[in-house]
Amino acid sequence: MIYLEREASEFYFELSRFYFHADKLSWTHYLDRMLALKRMCEPSDPVYEQAKRILLVEEWNDDEEWPLENDEGNGASSESDLNKSDEGEIQTGLRKDKKGYFQFLSRKKGLNDWVFHQYDPDFHPSIPHGHFKGKSQPKLDSYLGWVYQGSKQIKRLSRTLIVDLWNDEEFRNFAQIAIDWYMLEFPSYNWRVSNPLLLPRRR
Repeated sequence: MIYLEREASEFYFELSRFYFHADKLSWTHYLDRMLALKRMCEPSDPVYEQAKRILLVEEWNDDEEWPLENDEGNGASSESDLNKSDEGEIQTGLRKDKKGYFQFLSRKKGLNDWVFHQYDPDFHPSIPHGHFKGKSQPKLDSYLGWVYQGSKQIKRLSRTLIVDLWNDEEFRNFAQIAIDWYMLEFPSYNWRVSNPLLLPRRR
């Protein structure tokens, strides 16, 4: 395997730190860069050890990355038991806010406090992301399950809950539209994956 030269790895490490502290990188993007550095550096490179230490402290590793959905799909999506009685609800899992924009609210225990906005210009911590009880903070990364208060990770939802979220067909459709919209509105946004339109695999 070809590794980064030490000068290049140190430059990328320091540049990532600079952009993070300048609020140009989200915490998740910063950690993803540390993960990339860990993969690209020789084990004897000091930057490898620094990146590895940061990832260990934050419990951020490539085992948490989920396979992307293939063309055939994998497994059936779970049935939704979402409440249909909310005023302004259009279909299961969806409702409209006061401005007429769509929101998604799961009725599944453990997820039913998180409101997702379809046309949210805020990219942190993910697109889309959940807002606790519809408030501005805390926020939920819909892919990795981390809960943020500002830029600080304060807890993490179980992997099972995040799998259940992405097994919900209504949420998948909702998320697809949210991603499409963000790509059109913010074409220069630096996504954490090469193809954001590939959603997490159904399980």
